[in-house]
Amino acid sequence: MRPLDKGLCPIDPKTGNDKVVTDYRSWRMDLINRIGAYCAYCNMPINHTPQVEHVVPKNPRIGQPVGNWIAWDNMLLACVACNGSGAKGNKPYNPTDYYTPENHNTLLAFSIEIHPSEPDASIVVPCSGLNVVQRVKAQNTIDLFKWQNIDRRDNVVDLRWKKRREAMNAVESNFDLFRQAKGSVTFDASKAAIAIAQMAKGFGFFNLWFNVFSGEPQVMEKLLDLNIIPGTAQLCFDRQNGFRSMHRNSNNLADPI
Repeated sequence: MRPLDKGLCPIDPKTGNDKVVTDYRSWRMDLINRIGAYCAYCNMPINHTPQVEHVVPKNPRIGQPVGNWIAWDNMLLACVACNGSGAKGNKPYNPTDYYTPENHNTLLAFSIEIHPSEPDASIVVPCSGLNVVQRVKAQNTIDLFKWQNIDRRDNVVDLRWKKRREAMNAVESNFDLFRQAKGSVTFDASKAAIAIAQMAKGFGFFNLWFNVFSGEPQVMEKLLDLNIIPGTAQLCFDRQNGFRSMHRNSNNLADPI
């Protein structure tokens, strides 16, 4: 999960006022322009018909709050696996119980690892070093979106485990090539960083790229370039200290993430 900032409601160029829609799916292109064509939750690229997802469900479970049907503030993009009836669906989604891409620096909460017994699959796990409160919230979020699911059925629906592993391979290969090339007298760090950011744009699963290249400021700068990969919350990175990932809620001492 990538920390997101999709910005304020888009402006209608005809009126100069906030855009007004009558169908929540009309936000699709605005969301793609603001945060890219990725699932806001698992960060898998969505190559066809991304779902416009209600952060607070429009048809929640009995006793849970109803989300605004068409409000910009309640919209994100999601893949079928994260937003389907088997995962988030109409379940309550409160920032006090889960980590959310628009309220937390989720890079500090989740890590992607190779499955312990299935090396061709990668799953999401809580980051090491979390306290008890943070670990519970991280695991709640993982369970909500079923990020440890491995779907090997013939009629497979959920490919996240497979795509994560492919992205992990791509990150590791690019990191090795980058480190080897740094020793060359012809090495152009700026061009290499742009190429890596473009590669990350194609593969998604951005926390892998941010974590592996965290010690390479030139690459981090391009990974955070909103002209290459839109929508990443800039306030979650300390530009004065090598783009170190920072807590988004530093005023919350028990759970500052």
